[in-house]
Amino acid sequence: MSTTPDFEINGLRVELATRPMRGAPVPGGHPRRWVSWTWLIPAVALAALLLVPSAITVVQSVRTQPEVPLWCAVGAAAFVSLVSVTRRRGMATRADALATIALGVLTAVALLLLADALTPAGARAYAYTLGMVVLAVLLLAVALWIAWITRDRWWLWLPLIAPCAVAALVSGVAFRLMFQRLADWLESGEVSAHRYLFFALPFVAFVWTWFGFAAALLRDGIRAVEADPVRAGYLRRARGVTWLRRLLEQLRPVILVVGLVVGVAAARVFDVILIGVPWTLQDRAASATVHWWLLASDHDAASNEAAVYALPLAALVGVVAWWLQTDVSKHRTAPSSDGFSSPRQIRRRPGFLGCCGGLLVFAVFWAPIVTLVVAAVYGPYGFQLDAIKSLVSDQVLGQAMLTTAWVAALATLLVVTAAVPVAHRLAAVASDGWFARIAVVFLVVLAVLPVQSYLGPLDAVIDDWGLSGTRVPLILVHAAAGLPIAILILRAALLAPPGSAAADALHGLASHSTTARRVLDTAWPALGAVAVLELIQVWNDFCVGLMISGAGGSPWSLLLWGEARQFEENAARLAAGSLVSAVGPVLLMMITWRRWLVPGLTGGVLR
Repeated sequence: MSTTPDFEINGLRVELATRPMRGAPVPGGHPRRWVSWTWLIPAVALAALLLVPSAITVVQSVRTQPEVPLWCAVGAAAFVSLVSVTRRRGMATRADALATIALGVLTAVALLLLADALTPAGARAYAYTLGMVVLAVLLLAVALWIAWITRDRWWLWLPLIAPCAVAALVSGVAFRLMFQRLADWLESGEVSAHRYLFFALPFVAFVWTWFGFAAALLRDGIRAVEADPVRAGYLRRARGVTWLRRLLEQLRPVILVVGLVVGVAAARVFDVILIGVPWTLQDRAASATVHWWLLASDHDAASNEAAVYALPLAALVGVVAWWLQTDVSKHRTAPSSDGFSSPRQIRRRPGFLGCCGGLLVFAVFWAPIVTLVVAAVYGPYGFQLDAIKSLVSDQVLGQAMLTTAWVAALATLLVVTAAVPVAHRLAAVASDGWFARIAVVFLVVLAVLPVQSYLGPLDAVIDDWGLSGTRVPLILVHAAAGLPIAILILRAALLAPPGSAAADALHGLASHSTTARRVLDTAWPALGAVAVLELIQVWNDFCVGLMISGAGGSPWSLLLWGEARQFEENAARLAAGSLVSAVGPVLLMMITWRRWLVPGLTGGVLR
């Protein structure tokens, strides 16, 4: 019996054809044997946990006040059409210019009619939220400028990133203490002065929380561009506006990640208002989320009215997220984690002015933490440790923190295990194909979905099934909310050029254990980033726990909020509890920032 002639050269085995071969080679796709449809069931179930209640919210709002969802849909469709026409065809012809103007006018008219359909209190709340979103855009612009001028000053990022790991509830306590002391120092007894001061408190707390996060990530993105000779040369050949446009092109994926995180935080601002602004002054400093919560908590108001006010914010963040992610694939993305260490960049030693500037930055960004420390140990009668002693012996708070830790750990485990199979399958699909584009848009919109669009119906179902006060609803809701962004980050880490050895290794035929090992070797920074972000997010949560938890599943944030009702009397205990709750997330963020978060978040998300 004869065998087929073959030979091997440098590890490549070649077999000679025993008969004539005709026709052009036919390319084949990835077998994708590792991920079967059964592996996708957990992710589909978690996504349904958000989609079904959101659909119920839409139906309730249509039945209650149909003009609100109508103008939301018209405004969103007009804006999407406007962006699509502008990017694809520009203003090349007169017809294109007229279409652009008409779509812009239609968008403005829809927004005006939507504002008219809301009550004065609701319109004021959305105006407050819109102001917070505008502040987020300005924050990104200033952070990009600071990141560029400090791109070779490695010592500045340490004090900047810590605030983003601090819970909004904790920052609300710190800034309320600072603003109250400021008002007393100014000796202003006028109610209007206090109103303006606390009106600005959420804006100041927002900048303190997210400026360092944005500046540090953008700085690392700039360093990755300069580490690539091709991309750095492309940037250096331009000047002025052209240089700025090219810089934004190179940083577009990083800006997308930072913009999604900061923009969603601006649209969802809630915790810092409830605990930082006194109750008597919250009528003028209420965001859209706070206004929705007040409606949902009012037993005299129908739940359908709260559903109406959930739609405009969902439309706003969804459209903005879609606008941020479009055309990202045409830009070059940041390299993998190796790009941040090779080639090694020269680090300057700070001079005298640099040391003074660093100390000033450190003082500004750590002033709220110092305020909490002082408030915990220094009261009206001098130094005292009563608050710390009572906190150590408080078994209820300790049990609440243990409950929060268990919920955070289980939700993180569920998110990672459910996201990896979906990200692996999406990474095997061509990134420029229609399926990948639709999937990415769907995941982006789902990632920024406001909590009020699904928490109302979910809370009713949880009460009906007798699950209120247990940990199961908290774990599932947190996992469902963190799943979309986890899939996007992991998909970017698993992408590989079609036909390359990396693509064959990740998506070719292999055993389950072999493929799992290859996924871990390739995407371990992204897996670490997803786990750290989910842990911190769940630990710092207040809104979800407030809506769906009970006595048996109360997180630590609810206990602190309960004590904030007598803020002056419990100021020392609130400060001590805030410090204890912030230690874990801050240490976790500082330890994993360079190792996992930077390469995991800037490694080409949404390619």
